[in-house]
Amino acid sequence: MSNTTTSRTSRIEAKYKGNRSEDRFFAARNNAKASCENLRTTIRKSQIHAVMRDELLHAVDRAEAQVKSIEPTQVHPGAEIRQLAKEIEHLQLAEQWVAAADRVLNRLGDAGPAQSRSELEEAQEAVMWCVRANEWNGKLTAAGTQLQKVVADAEVHAARVS
Repeated sequence: MSNTTTSRTSRIEAKYKGNRSEDRFFAARNNAKASCENLRTTIRKSQIHAVMRDELLHAVDRAEAQVKSIEPTQVHPGAEIRQLAKEIEHLQLAEQWVAAADRVLNRLGDAGPAQSRSELEEAQEAVMWCVRANEWNGKLTAAGTQLQKVVADAEVHAARVS
């Protein structure tokens, strides 16, 4: 055998560029932190109820703490950061639909159909339960989709009332 033959591990080591993976990790972490800050600003400017606003802000604080706790020394830190970034996006969608539900509830007022109001409040509470319970992925998505449908139906009733 000649000296020019290389082992599989030496080829893998030659391909590995540690600085690139660290750069990608820090870029992903900075993007997640920026998403948290943008969401925090959006929530503070939102016209939703104070209790819901506080709960959403608390959820953003928890997400930001999780992002900060991930270090590049962990196994697959980039995958964990990307997963948290997706969950932050789910929180952003939750905030949008909770705010939309609040606007529709205000438009419906007391003159609107009681069934639409109760459906909106139940769907909104389901979303907020997911936020409180740290179920920011699958369950929050399902609750947000349901809230989206209920908001669309209530918009029709709100247009009739106005």
